[in-house]
Amino acid sequence: MKQLTVKHLILICILLLSKSMLNGQEKLMKIDSLYLTSIDDFYKNADSAKSEIWNGMELAPICLYRVNGPALLYNHPNPPKKCIQVTDKLYVGKQSDLQLFGSTQMEINGTLTAIADYGANSISCIEEVYAVVFHELHHVYQSNYINRIKFDNPAILLTYPENHENDAIKNYEQKILFKMCFEQDSLKFHTLLNQFYSCRLKREQIISTYIKYEESVENIEGPAFYCEYKFYNIFSSTDNVLKNNYNNNHFFRILTNPYYGRNKLRERHLASGMAMCYILDKYFNNWQSDYYSKEISLYSYFMSRFNPQKKELKIDSSFFSLSNLHTQQAILEHQMSYDKFINQPGTKITLEFSKTPKFEGFDPMNAESINDSIILHSTILKLSNGDENKLFINYDRAITLIDKEIWFVRKVNLFAPKENIRIENNKIFIDTEKISIAWTGKLKKKKVNEIIFSCK
Repeated sequence: MKQLTVKHLILICILLLSKSMLNGQEKLMKIDSLYLTSIDDFYKNADSAKSEIWNGMELAPICLYRVNGPALLYNHPNPPKKCIQVTDKLYVGKQSDLQLFGSTQMEINGTLTAIADYGANSISCIEEVYAVVFHELHHVYQSNYINRIKFDNPAILLTYPENHENDAIKNYEQKILFKMCFEQDSLKFHTLLNQFYSCRLKREQIISTYIKYEESVENIEGPAFYCEYKFYNIFSSTDNVLKNNYNNNHFFRILTNPYYGRNKLRERHLASGMAMCYILDKYFNNWQSDYYSKEISLYSYFMSRFNPQKKELKIDSSFFSLSNLHTQQAILEHQMSYDKFINQPGTKITLEFSKTPKFEGFDPMNAESINDSIILHSTILKLSNGDENKLFINYDRAITLIDKEIWFVRKVNLFAPKENIRIENNKIFIDTEKISIAWTGKLKKKKVNEIIFSCK
């Protein structure tokens, strides 16, 4: 299909406005036109490059959106009725109607779809967005075709041990992996490989089965992040200086920056999984389909192709000195995060649940475990109980008090301005730009700056 013309865009605007699809807060902007006119070319590029990037990969429908703006649904077999057809493959709806958040995968009318937010603050150019879309397309491919690949359990992420010895060795291990990506000398590469392997063995003695959590992130996210890297570098039109800068900052730098405790824990293994894919691609052809055909982790597959040897670790003492300091600081910062949240301005709302609500979504990369029973969510939290009771927090902070696992929420704490809180007919309503709550129950306590509401 040819690129959309100005006539098409005018038609889109007229249709959207005439059918009252966009209210006062949801207006078409120039950035929306940028993606309306390029989405068809992206999908063609993705289709032409998919086998080169990952042999056997199949494409799924995609949905690009902007918060408080449109949702661009492409190549979907059963679009929602509220979406307006623009071309034979493109439909336009509203982000708010589809309740889209984050860059992820979700079912839209029964079909798993790759989702990406092109209005996110971290995005600097269109190539970055489409690389993220290709990342999410690979996740849909994994879900639809690679049954043995399972998403990691984020509940484990929140209980991962904060141990200074493990952190020291992990920081060393990831720098070794970074060096392996770019080492050209075979002997030096295998020396690094043996150190990388020996680090994992040593850390497994320290954190036991939590090493399997790390591998589960690498299994699912490593290939997808690698696909994002490949797509960006094939189709980015920027000059090599800017391209290399983005590659270093976005894909590799997390391996060389020191982190402690649970700070960026999942991102670190997303990057380590990508690095293993990057190295495998340098040495072997058609390894992707071979890996997906095996019943082993990406890490185990990686080691099986290179056959490392256990060696004595030679880690500078500074890694342990720094870790001893900063891991303890990371633990203290959890309490500081909680104190900052609980002392913020506004009306504190406590929702107490007599029945455990359905846990529909959160962002594991931005959820902080304050302790074993308190989780601080900084971006996304979504709960429900039937069609009438809904809680959706989008890019705001809230605390859940849990019963042993993150999925079992007993209470929610959040803050909102008084003018956005309404209680009537035994139901609480909270409506701000970032918070949408409607829940049946009973007012338990109301003070000047505090509300406690018992939810059914």
